[in-house]
Amino acid sequence: MIKFDCINQIHLYSGPTSMKMGIYKIQQLVAFNFSPAEIINSVFIFCSRSKKIIKIYYENEWGFWLLQNRLTAGNFKWPEIGEQVKIDKRQLDWLFKGLDVIEHKPKPQLDVKYY
Repeated sequence: MIKFDCINQIHLYSGPTSMKMGIYKIQQLVAFNFSPAEIINSVFIFCSRSKKIIKIYYENEWGFWLLQNRLTAGNFKWPEIGEQVKIDKRQLDWLFKGLDVIEHKPKPQLDVKYY
């Protein structure tokens, strides 16, 4: 059973992920980027190219989980490629419901000079 009160960190993987990837491929992807101490009791979330499906990888001292969530309507709001995003438990609940959890930063205005 996943105890959400024991979760240390929640990471969103910003690049599109093939939903054909199984638990062992996702485990390798996570292990390549994080130390074992960072992985235990942390959640890693991956999104499909269409942004309709997410996979959630969770590992604790007893084993590991791979969960999948699919929206029936709409898309998940996902960060831009290369952007590293961490969210909290409240935002994780919002994400499962398809709500926007990413803080969008305003684009800088261009200083246009006419000559």
